[in-house]
Amino acid sequence: MIAKDYAALPTTDRFQRAGDEAEKQMAFYLKRAFGDDPAVHVFHNLRLEDGSDVAQIDHLILHRHGAIIIESKSVTSAVRINERDEWTRQWNGRWTGMPSPVLQARRQADFLRKQLRARYAELLDKALFGLVQRGFGMFVFDVVVAISDQGVIEHRGQLPEVRKADQVADRVRELMREQAGLAHPMSKDPRAKEWGMTLKPEELIRTSAYLRNAHREQQASREPPRPPSPAPRPADRASRPATPAPEVYAAVGPVRRADSAPAKVSSPSTFTCSKCASERLEVAYGQYGYYFKCLTCDGNTRIDLKCKTCNGKLRTRKSQRQFFAECKTCDTSKLYFTNPS
Repeated sequence: MIAKDYAALPTTDRFQRAGDEAEKQMAFYLKRAFGDDPAVHVFHNLRLEDGSDVAQIDHLILHRHGAIIIESKSVTSAVRINERDEWTRQWNGRWTGMPSPVLQARRQADFLRKQLRARYAELLDKALFGLVQRGFGMFVFDVVVAISDQGVIEHRGQLPEVRKADQVADRVRELMREQAGLAHPMSKDPRAKEWGMTLKPEELIRTSAYLRNAHREQQASREPPRPPSPAPRPADRASRPATPAPEVYAAVGPVRRADSAPAKVSSPSTFTCSKCASERLEVAYGQYGYYFKCLTCDGNTRIDLKCKTCNGKLRTRKSQRQFFAECKTCDTSKLYFTNPS
């Protein structure tokens, strides 16, 4: 059954449109395979938040014995995976590196496990006559990367996590059988000592409902609207200095002054990922300070802002979802990005 339908956000980003098409294609295959099965709950575009941490899961298969995360990748040419599981993709005849979508999906699985383990008491029943609280510690998570049907995968040897989109449903069925086997009390699989559990039907329904309610829509980043300034009186126009044009900051490089009127100033959505050029970004904080986290490829982009007046390095200040570039020397502070809600 489809627990959460597929729905793409409107976008003018051509890379995002290509990614949306890959997800739409995968959603079609999953609906055809599991749409009428009440024992299999299928989620599309599941976005979960935990404070400043966000997980964007393309597709999630949830059943009584485990969960499977499917990461869709739009590939119109070819991807190459070496013996160290490093990924490169062909673009305009050239090979360039890309983040591993397998690792990306595993991070999403870790995030989801953490969310479920934090709520085990409300989602799971107690065992042994109500004396022991069940948890999600042994619940099995697997991942699959779905490559577009027209893409080519270049790899030597076994690659269990990667499939063409039209092969994913069969791989999901294989993983579901493996997960059910691990949960069986007579399982001879050595992994069953650490992994394998079965949700009761009512626990599956509660867990599915929690995930559906925990979803948070991705909002397009927009600069907060500014209140209109009152028009000056005719007598004041000659005495008042001209209002300087607002400044717009780029993710890397010096600050540039906008040549257009305020209504045409570039919005924060014009920032792009240095890895895939997507506009689906949010500011995150890490070991080396603030940076842009790409919600499309999970890549990181350095934020390096400089003051136009003194050419000094600007410091980022956070105020809820808004981020300001501040120059200590010039005593200025300007909004340069607003995180999606």
